This record gives sequence, structure tokens and C-alpha cells, in this order.
Amino acid sequence: MALAARLELFLTQRSKGVKGSKEKAKAQQIDYPMSYEEWEKMIRQATQTMQNGPLNKAVLSRVCEIRYGQKVDVDGALAYLNATYPDCYRFLFEPRPFHAFYGATPELIVGVNGRSLHTMGLAGSIGRGKTPAEDDALAQELLNSTKNQHEHALVVQSIRRRLAPLTSELTIPDEPGILQLGYIQHLFTPIQATLKQADGVLPILQTLHPTPALGGQPRELAIPLISQAEPVPRGWYGAPVGWLDHHLDGAFGVAIRSAITQDRRVWLYAGAGIVADSDPQAEWDETALKFRPMLNALGMVNG
Repeated sequence: MALAARLELFLTQRSKGVKGSKEKAKAQQIDYPMSYEEWEKMIRQATQTMQNGPLNKAVLSRVCEIRYGQKVDVDGALAYLNATYPDCYRFLFEPRPFHAFYGATPELIVGVNGRSLHTMGLAGSIGRGKTPAEDDALAQELLNSTKNQHEHALVVQSIRRRLAPLTSELTIPDEPGILQLGYIQHLFTPIQATLKQADGVLPILQTLHPTPALGGQPRELAIPLISQAEPVPRGWYGAPVGWLDHHLDGAFGVAIRSAITQDRRVWLYAGAGIVADSDPQAEWDETALKFRPMLNALGMVNG
């Protein structure tokens, strides 16, 4: 079947699926499979491992599951993300109608155009204030946080170490700034580089992913700990998502602040960077904040 015919069939199936259902699907059940007690135990075990060995950081996540009485309005959720988070990288993969992976990620792994490269360090989080003064106070609290600065520095140091052999010029600010989104603020370090060779985005993507902002540091220790500690497989959560052109240049982000939909069910993931002095309650609260974009996109109240 020609591509145009396949696309026409896809759009016809989608229009039939949502016809007569202009109201947003209402959730029948929302569940967080991991209790706080289980989360606390997982975080305590991770921090103890870090205190007694060479592991510096691991990003651990938890899951939210939502069940609906009708098919989930993926188009409506994506429209909300487009309108609310225009500065994020919005994405949608839908292999077949109502089976979709979508979200709005603030985190770029890498963008490559010829020998020009840009990426970022993004780690360390705090909420937004209700007024500009509260915003500024929270941003300063984040900048003054030893824990968050340490977490962020691990990310930037890892990116520097991995890119240095591949670049003739590498520009990294000495101190992070603040990236403000609608509901959260992050420590943010923009990184620019000139590659020694123009081999496209894929070799750089392979070198950088996963950064300590998603996996941990050292990577070879963090990934096994994550696989062992988390009770639910991540699936596509945290995967590279992006595009490339006929020159193999392109840009890829980290598929966080995302959801997976299968007809009437949705799974959301949210992670937090755990270091040796992490507090389980603070990290729990951070994941609750990170659930918010997709919960709001799906018409839910954050739980």
C-alpha cells in the first residue's frame, strides 16, 4: 500500500475512533503501584550503596497508571503540551491508533549540524513560585543547594569527558544557570562544541546516551542498579527521541515527561537523581512534580 493511502487509512481510523466523543475521557482509576514505603526503601538502599562504593548517582523512577472508560484523547493531550510547553521538545509516536508514546521533554541529548554540536546539562530541580519574588527565591535556593549542584556537576563532567576526544573546541560555562518551565525549575548548563569529524548525530548519540541526568554515574554501575531496583520496566521511557536528515545530522531529546497510552490505559513515569545524601521524601516530592505535565495534559489532578 502506498504511503499516502496508509496515511489516509490512519486518519480515517482515528476520526472514527474519536467521533461523537468531544468530551475528554474521564479516568475511572488512578494508581501509583509503588508505595512511599517501597520508594523510601529503594532510595535508602541506593544511597547506602553510594556511601560505601564508587557509585556517585543513579536516577530512579516510579510509575503512575490511569484507566479510562473510553479511549484516551491522545490528540487533546498533545495539543495541551504544544500550547503549555512550547519551549520543550514535544513528540508523538503512534504505531497504530490509540497506541502512542508522547510527551514534552525539556532535555536535549544532542543536536548536530555538520561539525557543529550543541547539548546541555540538565539536572537539579525545584518548583515554581506563585509570584516573581517566590520564583527568584526558589531559584536561588536551587543554586545554593549542595546536593543539586553536586548532581548537576556529575552530568556536566560526564558530558565533558565523553565529548573531549571527539571535539576540537568545547565550550562549557563554569556555573549553571536556571531553566524555568511552567511548573518546575532546573539547573541548566548549555554546551557548544565543534566536532573533529562530521559523522552525523548517531555516533554522538551513542557516546552520550544515557547521560547521568537519566542513568547515573558511573554509567556501568548505575544501569544495573536501576534494573535491579525498579519493580516496573521502563520500556520507552527515557529513550532517545528525535529526527535525522539525509546527511545524518539531527537532534535527539530524552523521552521524559512522557506517557504511554494503550487504548484506555496510560502509564506515566517520573524519575529523580539520587546521590549519596538524597532524602527519600524530597525525591518523592520531586517525582510528583514531574508527573504534573502529563497528568494535566490528560485532564487529571496531580496525585
